[in-house]
Amino acid sequence: MKLPEHVTICEVGTRDGFQIEPDFIPTERKIEVVNLLSDAGVPRIEVTSFVHPKVVPALRDAEAVMAGIRRRPGTRYAALVPNDKGAVRAVDAGVDAIHTVLSASESHNLANVNMTIAASIEKLRAVMRVAERARVAVGCGISTSFGCPFEGEVPIARLESVVRRLVDIGARAIGLADTTGMANPRQVGRALEHLMARFPGLEWTLHTHDTRAMAIPNILAAMECGVTHFDSSIGGLGGCPFAPGASGNVCSEDLVHCLGAMGVETGIDLDRLIAASRRVQEIVGRPLPGQIVKAGKFTRRYPLPDGVAARLPGTGA
Repeated sequence: MKLPEHVTICEVGTRDGFQIEPDFIPTERKIEVVNLLSDAGVPRIEVTSFVHPKVVPALRDAEAVMAGIRRRPGTRYAALVPNDKGAVRAVDAGVDAIHTVLSASESHNLANVNMTIAASIEKLRAVMRVAERARVAVGCGISTSFGCPFEGEVPIARLESVVRRLVDIGARAIGLADTTGMANPRQVGRALEHLMARFPGLEWTLHTHDTRAMAIPNILAAMECGVTHFDSSIGGLGGCPFAPGASGNVCSEDLVHCLGAMGVETGIDLDRLIAASRRVQEIVGRPLPGQIVKAGKFTRRYPLPDGVAARLPGTGA
């Protein structure tokens, strides 16, 4: 496998995960989790979303969370915004980067943000102007990049068209999202090879959901294409309220463990990340999908059953 020496992980659990929890996560607990992720050395964190409180009430405390977190040098703190008003709020709150999103399929874009793709592009154009004035980086995410729960597979030509329209308004960082876990590694590889050849110089990110247990295989396919930026979610939290059947994002600690086992550096302290995941489970009050919290790292060893040690070759028995 052609693997990079280092990849950059962006943690999205406190936004993508907490936004759909049935019970409101208290502000101080959100701040606690962001700080735990910072302490683990996570280089990028999508902390919250500056969206209207009536639309996403779970994140109505966005300003308070941003004001309360402890900033670690070396970590970039971002927020998702839906429009220029949200962008202004995010800038005023001191974000290091703004993330935006639209869909590759018209039906999902209408369900998700109640706009056509063309209308979303105009909204994002205004966001880009706000970010440019504030000298804040922007990452543009494309939901349903590989498949739509309403329309089925999204043709590469349609995805390319959306990317081109984003590039035309100034996008230099593009995230491809497998919103409902419909993608497979061959499809991911084909799409990235096609797009990366046509849009050289962009920063590409893959945002995967593990709905069908394909998230890490899809990430490995993207890595072989040269992608080195990936979103993940602590404990596997997450989902999309406007994408039927969507489950959580790829689990952060599972992904970091996998990459570390293959010798790919992330700069993240896995033990601290696992501890953060256990704390998140306590906060949400239920077990989460992550596997490493349950099984331990691949280096974990167990005591031998009674009587076995004495029968091993070379013990003199």
